Amino acid sequence: MAASSATEKKVLSDDQVAFYQRHGYLILENVLSAAELKGLQDASERLRDERSRLGGDDSLAVIQNVALFDDAFMQAARHPVMLGAVTQLIGENLRLQHCKLNWKPPAKGKGEVGWHQDFPFFPHTNYDLLACMFLLDDAVPENGCMRMIPGSHLRGPVDHYDAESGRFTGRCTEPREYEHDVARGNVVDLVVPAGSMTIHHCCMLHASYPNHSDTPRRGLVYQIAAGDSIQLGGNLHKVWPTWLQGENPLQARIGDHTVYRLSQQITNVGGLEPSADWQKVTQD
Repeated sequence: MAASSATEKKVLSDDQVAFYQRHGYLILENVLSAAELKGLQDASERLRDERSRLGGDDSLAVIQNVALFDDAFMQAARHPVMLGAVTQLIGENLRLQHCKLNWKPPAKGKGEVGWHQDFPFFPHTNYDLLACMFLLDDAVPENGCMRMIPGSHLRGPVDHYDAESGRFTGRCTEPREYEHDVARGNVVDLVVPAGSMTIHHCCMLHASYPNHSDTPRRGLVYQIAAGDSIQLGGNLHKVWPTWLQGENPLQARIGDHTVYRLSQQITNVGGLEPSADWQKVTQD
């Protein structure tokens, strides 16, 4: 299925591309216009009942597949600045792996997320996979902004499994991967105004503070994969077949080298039933 063609105008400077490659993240301030920001804030308010159902009044709620709930979120999935930046980082054929609204309520001390990477939740055949997040509220440490360990993406995937049970924990289980960085101050708080966009690599170690403020912190996240980065495990969300740009190259790239041709896109011909808990709260 072909999608829109690649954005021609470069969004990122050469220095920004180099910064991403070296540090694993970017901040692009004031990407959304006032009207675009207001439209997404209004769309999120239309999901308030879903937010309460998933997270109650005092817990982080993660509303998955939001592009299927409201057209405003699907339109934002093809925002030209986002697609232009992602094209420069991982190529022009872009698949939406998942999209979600992370909503921290104004509940004192709630909503903290521990150190983790995205890749272990849904490993792919290569690392051309990244997350873009539009901030619908100002993000500061007091209301639970994200934190990054610059350069940690270069380490590749780290352990997220319990040593005794072998079960996936959803958090980094090797404290040495982050404790030294935290102790010596090699941590960046992503303090950005509403309407801005952050980008981070799938192997970036990141976390977020709890909310100690009287304001929410809403982040609209689009996890985007290169067309030849094929998912190997984890949840296949309902938006997974969505092509944001380009077309399916029908090939899988293993690491940065070997390429296998694919006869067709993975297709459910009736043997697989969708998960009954596809809207279940997660903190990935």
